[in-house]
Amino acid sequence: MISEFLPLTFRQRYGWLLGLPALALLWAAATLQAQPEVERAVEIAARGGIGRQEAVDATGETWFRLAARGRDLHVEGDAPDVASRETLLRHLSETPGTRRIVSSVGLVEEASPFVWTATQAREDRIDLSGSRPAEIGRTALAARLTSDLPASVTLADAARAARGGPPDFLAAAAFAVARLRALTPGAVATLRDTTLSLQGEAAGPDAYDALRADLANLPAGFSAGRIEILPPRVAEFSFGVERRADGGLILTGFVISEAARTALRRAAQEAAEGAFVDDRTRTARGLGPGVDPDALTRFALDAAGLLRDGRVSFDGARVSAEGNALDGQAIAEVEALLRERRPPGVALGRVAVGAAPLSPYRVALRRDADIVTLTGHLPDAAARERVLAAIRPRFVRERVVDRTRLAAGAPADLVSVLGTVIPQLALLASGELTVADRDVRLSGESLYPESGRRLAATLPTMVPAAWRASATIGTPGAPARRDAESCRRDFAAETRAHPLHFAPGTSAFSADFYPVLDAVAALAKLCPDLRIEVAGHVDPPGTPREKPAGEGGAIQTTASIDKAEEGKDKTAKVPPADRKGADKKAPGKPTKAAKSDKTDKAEAAPAEPEPDLARLRAQAIVEYLLQAGAASEQVAPASGTPEAAVRAVAFSVRG
Repeated sequence: MISEFLPLTFRQRYGWLLGLPALALLWAAATLQAQPEVERAVEIAARGGIGRQEAVDATGETWFRLAARGRDLHVEGDAPDVASRETLLRHLSETPGTRRIVSSVGLVEEASPFVWTATQAREDRIDLSGSRPAEIGRTALAARLTSDLPASVTLADAARAARGGPPDFLAAAAFAVARLRALTPGAVATLRDTTLSLQGEAAGPDAYDALRADLANLPAGFSAGRIEILPPRVAEFSFGVERRADGGLILTGFVISEAARTALRRAAQEAAEGAFVDDRTRTARGLGPGVDPDALTRFALDAAGLLRDGRVSFDGARVSAEGNALDGQAIAEVEALLRERRPPGVALGRVAVGAAPLSPYRVALRRDADIVTLTGHLPDAAARERVLAAIRPRFVRERVVDRTRLAAGAPADLVSVLGTVIPQLALLASGELTVADRDVRLSGESLYPESGRRLAATLPTMVPAAWRASATIGTPGAPARRDAESCRRDFAAETRAHPLHFAPGTSAFSADFYPVLDAVAALAKLCPDLRIEVAGHVDPPGTPREKPAGEGGAIQTTASIDKAEEGKDKTAKVPPADRKGADKKAPGKPTKAAKSDKTDKAEAAPAEPEPDLARLRAQAIVEYLLQAGAASEQVAPASGTPEAAVRAVAFSVRG
């Protein structure tokens, strides 16, 4: 022991000091063991002296929080009024064994602006501060907020009760707290009246995307305030452009911001030239500080533009390319691009680019108002010069733009076929000539319908036997030609929906005939292959014939009528070609002198039996359709005798 080494006189005089450490240890042990019991007793005594009516507010919850620290009572909260606060403090001061009261009790007041804040202090704790609506108890608020949180997350609520909270505060507060779970510790959500603000860093790419979607659908009555969500930081920043064989682009990896994504999509749409763009990128941070993100995306799109199918990718700090190039020429172009034009800070990775045979082998020539553009592939430079030599003399007023590339695999006689068909494109006002392997197609507009028809008929005969050629030539202002199926369908719909009935004993049209017949004639113009038969109908047995005034025993038709004849027969219907000028003569119409001569001969000839009424009705409709523009080979009366039970004009399609 230490005392054995001390002088005897010292031990005799100051020996009692040696027992003080042991005494201090005994006192500390007794205090630590007894203090919790003392605090519990003081707190129980304090709570027992407070009545139920004085402890709760209008929500039915205790409005203060009480804790004993030694013999001191610490109390905090928001009293409904001054009297409640004074009553509480008086009861606490009368508690036996209490040394002092430490109070931070305030009063429920109007808060304007009404601000409530939730802070994610740790992964497992959210701190609440600011103002809480006095009508919403602390317990009720905690129950609502934790319903959307994991059980491991606790709330530390230091918010004070106040009046003036916004409507639907609970829904907005729960929404804000739930969004904090997608952010890293330190994130803050604030409700300021009816405005929600959110600041922090997303916990990951999925959380970032979910946050953006959620913030687009805020609780009803609330708007977005200051939203500052940092994208997550990823360990390895990657980006890729994949080109499909059909020309579509798939974007993968990361972009640094939403603005960068918008610019990327716009550039990709231009690079795809009308093909699809599938954007699968995510937003994240982590791109090397020396790499320009815009330059990186432009570079990747340029490299992918030289691929027929394949992928250009950036992983970490290297850019790689693999797949099939557009052609043999593009292999060297891809390699040169990756070797010489990489953005600063980007290293060269793996390059595995080949060239598959072109299938189909394509070349196209397009003529517009002031430019002729040659695109596609040609076998070599000599072939290119021969094709350009065939183009230039034919298009002397237009600017010729050559965008062809060189590639093997062309049909053996491609250049000679192009030399034959290029002059045919020069006959059109505008159009396009395309060749795919041994298939030639010419389309466009000719100023002269007959020239267009002749070209469409002769083009197939201009190419070798192993080739196929077709032409689709239109005329500006001419209606488009319809397909046979839609022609038949529309014809049936028009004629069945509006049946035509002649008045008993006559072949004169009523007013409801003209819309139907005009529609049938217009359809015949658009459908040159449509062949129409018209069958008239008979009258019921025993129906007396009713001659309209002026019919004079002759059957009325819709053929063109001279003014002189029009005066004799006021009931005759002027055909469509002469509705605005009845004095115009139809093509091929006999002269008045000829008519007079025929009349005299008719009077001298013996009377012939009158043709049957059904046939005359059909003939009247046929003549009207011919006058309205239908071709003579398209419309004819039906043969045979109509059924006696039929009481309407019957239209049918031949063939």
